[in-house]
Amino acid sequence: MSGLKRGVFTLGLVFGVPLSYAQGVQVDGKLDELAWQSAADFLTFFQVVPATHTAHKNKVTAKVLATEEGIYIGIINYQPENQRKKQFNLQDGFMQGEFNRIYLDFSGDGSSAYLFATTLGGGKQDAVVTPQRTTDMDWDGDWESAFDEQPLYWSNEVFVPWHSVSFSSKVNADGFSTIGVGIQLYDLKSNNIFANQKQTIGNSDFFLNMPKIEVSVPQQSQLNFVPYVSYQRHFEPRQNKNHEADVGFDLFYKPAHHQTLSFSVNPDFAQVDSDDVDVNYSAVETLRTDKRPFFTQDISVFSIGALQDTKLIHTRRIGAGSDDKSELITPIDGAVRFVHQGKSAQWGAFAVKENSLDSGAGKDFYAGRFSYRSARWQSGILATHVERPWLKRNAQSVAWDSQYQDDKWSMQSALLFSQVDHETRQSGNGISLNVGYQFTPNTQLEGQFLRLNDGFENRDMGYMKRNDWQYSKLSYSHAVNVGNNWLTRIKHSLDLSYEANSRGLKLPARQGYKAQLMLNNGAQWSVHLDQVRSGWQDNIGANSAPFFQPSAFETRVLYQSPYTGEFSWAASVELDQEGLSGDALQLALDMTWMPHANWNIKFNNYFRDGDGWLVASQRNQLSEYDRTIFINTLEASALITENLEFSSTFQWSVLEAKSKDVYDIVADGLHRQTNTDTSFEDTRMMSQFKLRYRMGAYSDVYLVYRRGGEQLNMLDKTQVGHKSWLESVKDNWTKPIENSVIFKVRYLF
Repeated sequence: MSGLKRGVFTLGLVFGVPLSYAQGVQVDGKLDELAWQSAADFLTFFQVVPATHTAHKNKVTAKVLATEEGIYIGIINYQPENQRKKQFNLQDGFMQGEFNRIYLDFSGDGSSAYLFATTLGGGKQDAVVTPQRTTDMDWDGDWESAFDEQPLYWSNEVFVPWHSVSFSSKVNADGFSTIGVGIQLYDLKSNNIFANQKQTIGNSDFFLNMPKIEVSVPQQSQLNFVPYVSYQRHFEPRQNKNHEADVGFDLFYKPAHHQTLSFSVNPDFAQVDSDDVDVNYSAVETLRTDKRPFFTQDISVFSIGALQDTKLIHTRRIGAGSDDKSELITPIDGAVRFVHQGKSAQWGAFAVKENSLDSGAGKDFYAGRFSYRSARWQSGILATHVERPWLKRNAQSVAWDSQYQDDKWSMQSALLFSQVDHETRQSGNGISLNVGYQFTPNTQLEGQFLRLNDGFENRDMGYMKRNDWQYSKLSYSHAVNVGNNWLTRIKHSLDLSYEANSRGLKLPARQGYKAQLMLNNGAQWSVHLDQVRSGWQDNIGANSAPFFQPSAFETRVLYQSPYTGEFSWAASVELDQEGLSGDALQLALDMTWMPHANWNIKFNNYFRDGDGWLVASQRNQLSEYDRTIFINTLEASALITENLEFSSTFQWSVLEAKSKDVYDIVADGLHRQTNTDTSFEDTRMMSQFKLRYRMGAYSDVYLVYRRGGEQLNMLDKTQVGHKSWLESVKDNWTKPIENSVIFKVRYLF
């Protein structure tokens, strides 16, 4: 694989050793240029999964070279040809070949890091790692990689330009900056991981113990202009919108590495890729991700560590459905953001204005963030404001969050406040606390506490599973490294939780034990034994009153085959008690066929059958269903040429729900109704076929065909299930609600 030739011209220090001037590095995976002779060497790697910490000098070696343009990382993986697997994956897709992970902490202080992963086969992943050691895969960066194969080893070469990331360069008296570098090899045949440090991202001291290099970081400015043009043709009538053309752009200006000013006009909503089929009848909203570059850049600056996915900023709210329900996607007139990352203090702010539409239903979003960081401690404030004139509604939220970490302890806390002005003023608050203690690399204890009172409301711009909630959890995990001929590790996990609402009403809470067995051949077994303790269910939906739900036991066994070879699979069996007095059987089977290193075909199946599914069919009416649900997903992806990718997804679901009992929820319990039938069928189908031609970072040509449908039918229970599942899929295909072709071009200048 060929790469772009770049010059090298930097003098730095690595562990006190000077780096020489070098010239002419080509990203081709071969590491054969003279410049690599002056690079920093990492010769000893430790086994970190299982965490035996045995040192190896014959598994991996790595080199790091800093230049005027960025950082080069070269990795040599000593895996003979007959013991390694080569496989391509789509951007940010699951990696099922040998791969390397690279963590780069450009500030050298753990305030954030970037993850770059590449496979033997050309697959790539990139992500932002927040100070809380969570990984956000939505970020896509401007970087290059290439691999090369030899009989006894394969090598990876990665180049990350300085301008592709934002960071605060900590310059010492000698003019050099410290950068943390973590490098890993995932050995597919054994599921073992080898790293140049004894910590993984799951360890509290991961950032503190990252190997450091000292380099000279040049002062640079950068201006990136990314316009896009899209055209969509709908083949089903859409209120005079059978043709849709869109134009917009993102403009990123970096006067220095630690500052970024971003503008966006009608930012691309990234709807080239359809969301998965979502069969959700609960009161908890499905959390979606966001791939728009304007919102994924510098995301770690606005990150707070609140539990249970509680967020003050959930960017999918911005540009989503209009308040008057006339638009599923609201155009954005403009957006601006500025981020400054200093040596100790960092701050940022953004403002977004949606199109007001003819009805004035557009919204305005504002956010500001300030934080201060020392070596092991960080604290900051995040504030948001949303104006929704069509609803005559304004909403504000504030979070004060703090974080501490050392080689044993980790702590993240957040105090949350909200205020909503809509007819009347509603104020609320909450607290999130997560404390972890690492006894050894194989033994950890973690305690969590989240409390949101009934007045807390952050959904105008953020996300929460629910309010009026007190959640506590204690988790203990211990791994035993066995290392015999067939078993390498057994990991035990124990979770104890308690839930209540703000009035002290005890809610159902899960207690669980899990055992994970890692086998020498790369296969894995896991066994789950859970009990959901009895309690009052007060969040069934439709603003219904609480009712008492009995305890339930759940058991699950999962097997994952080795990832080597052309075919791999995973299967699970689950037996549960559910609802008021029901039982359920759940089966899952995931199969992957890789007939070629550039082809990947996945066939995933989920089936659940039970007679205790509880749904609020209307306010204070509880329906218990004899329910069968089947979800099938068929995915195929391929690298047709070096820059041309093909991917397709076909997903369909069938939900058949026969009324078993229907109850009125009243103060003294559940009262069974007679002669009430709430049976229904819900069938959905989504398909997408996509060609992507990659011209570079943020530079692509897309051609996409999408087709999908859904049907919800209220039926008599005797009619439910009369139609075959294949007939249901056929109906959704022949009577689609989505049937369109999309052509889109974006290009980075």
